[in-house]
Amino acid sequence: MFKRTRANSKSYRGSGCGIFSRLKLAISSIFAMLFLFVSGSLFAETIDIPKFTQGSLGKHTEYFREQDNKLSLEAALKVFASNKLLHGTSNSISLGIDVAPVWMKFTINNRSPLAQHYRLSVETPWIDYIDTWLIQDGKMVKHIAGGDGYPFESRPMQYRFYAFEHEYLTGQTEVIMRVETKGPMALPVQFSSVEQAIHRDIASGYQYGALYGIMLALALYNLVLFGFIRQREYGLYGLYLLGFVLNSLSYTGQLHTIITYDFGAYFQDWLDIFLMITYSVAGLHFARALLHTKDYAPKLDRFVLRTTLYIPLGMFVGFVFNHLFFSMILAFILNTCFVMLFIAMGVKALQAQKPFAVIFVLSSVTAAVCITISTLAVAGVLVPYNDYTFKAIEVGMAFEAILLASILARQFRMAQIDKLIAEKYARTDPLTELNNRRGFKELTESKWQDIIEDQHNVSIALIDIDYFKQVNDTYGHNIGDEVLKLVAKAIADSCREGDIAARWGGEEFIVFLPNTSRDGAIMQAEHIRETVENISFSTLNSELLLTASIGVAGTVAGKFELSPTYQDTIESLVKSADRALYIAKHDGKNQVKIVS
Repeated sequence: MFKRTRANSKSYRGSGCGIFSRLKLAISSIFAMLFLFVSGSLFAETIDIPKFTQGSLGKHTEYFREQDNKLSLEAALKVFASNKLLHGTSNSISLGIDVAPVWMKFTINNRSPLAQHYRLSVETPWIDYIDTWLIQDGKMVKHIAGGDGYPFESRPMQYRFYAFEHEYLTGQTEVIMRVETKGPMALPVQFSSVEQAIHRDIASGYQYGALYGIMLALALYNLVLFGFIRQREYGLYGLYLLGFVLNSLSYTGQLHTIITYDFGAYFQDWLDIFLMITYSVAGLHFARALLHTKDYAPKLDRFVLRTTLYIPLGMFVGFVFNHLFFSMILAFILNTCFVMLFIAMGVKALQAQKPFAVIFVLSSVTAAVCITISTLAVAGVLVPYNDYTFKAIEVGMAFEAILLASILARQFRMAQIDKLIAEKYARTDPLTELNNRRGFKELTESKWQDIIEDQHNVSIALIDIDYFKQVNDTYGHNIGDEVLKLVAKAIADSCREGDIAARWGGEEFIVFLPNTSRDGAIMQAEHIRETVENISFSTLNSELLLTASIGVAGTVAGKFELSPTYQDTIESLVKSADRALYIAKHDGKNQVKIVS
């Protein structure tokens, strides 16, 4: 699929487009003539070294495009000798996608008596073929061929860009370059002394290391989180960041220092565009999951879903038929849609007053601005091309990643809080705020092992409000609920540290009394009974007076008559306390009883 040579790349270009190719060529020629008319008075200045230590050569360059046939160096030199040339007006020359090969020329003037060692690089790693000829005193002194159409080990430098180093002798050296690519013809030609070039490489390594480190750490953290909690937005966010890092490593050439073998001239182009849509698709689905757009923006949600399905399918068709230009256009359309749809989903979430919508919009707009800056810089339009504008996309995406991570962190925190609240209410009686039966069992079960091992005493007090049915019948259930709240508070206030109180059902309450013998439990139960008897219900009804009957069961000297398992003993104690409560109610109420 990928295998192409310099010889057949031309036939591919001519046979793949037909009338469309000729129309593109005509339009390109019109624009070229218009530009030539506007900039005809401009002349490329020579680059004086060693005064010129580093910089981009766009404004020092004159160039023209090939027409129908591939030119030889001699034929190209004749064109450069004419006045039919274009002149660079920005740091980077950008001519579009799938355009005719371009010839460039600039002049290096070494004013020093010593040879000067400089590096020349074209910092767009997806350029298929680049040929450079160095001409001094009318003689060609060096020819350097490279580009991503060559195996990595066959390139002039083992480097992520097309680059070579040369010692420029005293006097003028004309540099002629021919560039051919199916991808975007963006040509930021960098010329630096070797020392400056090494310094830039080191600085760039630290910068990329910091950016990728942040994003990879966030990606791995969220993927691990997804593995535990299985919420798809965390997994999609991790894939989105990983996809972007891989895409960035690809279009900056770093990935292809590892995996660019001799897979053909357009292997890197295909890999770049498919990695480009990978992070876009993951990012759009992440936004759908995070913002729940299906709930309040179903049309937008369906459009996003179809965009992330149909465009990749179209690109795959282009891949099957080996039509790189078609697939590349679709990839750029998807990336444009990605930026616009991200913002659109954020705005819809903002209108629906969804949590975190403001932060999401801020992050997506920031990323869009940075992507635009980087794109315009590479295109040589409005924004100057330099290391900062070229890396704006990574900075913007890192900033977006941090903001989106803060959204996920806050969402995770809220989910944990909701879980704790749900667990609390699952163990708590909502009316009295005491434990319910489930909460009572969980808390008492956790203490049971220590009680058994240390042979400590344990007791149960079962409490029932006297005449509570009459309260409901006379004053209504609202007053009855308020009575239950006041009694529950009195019981809770009467409990000692370590005692566990719960609402057992209806008007019944239970208190677990660890480290308390049966006799001690009777004393504690009596204290609870007196506290309930002394409750003032004046805020509810001045005539209302209530008491409580209490049944107690417990151990003596830590000895259990039944098996010391939690379930058997608790059930036995509760049954005994219930029998004692029945006796207390039957004997006149407002008293504490035990079953001997």
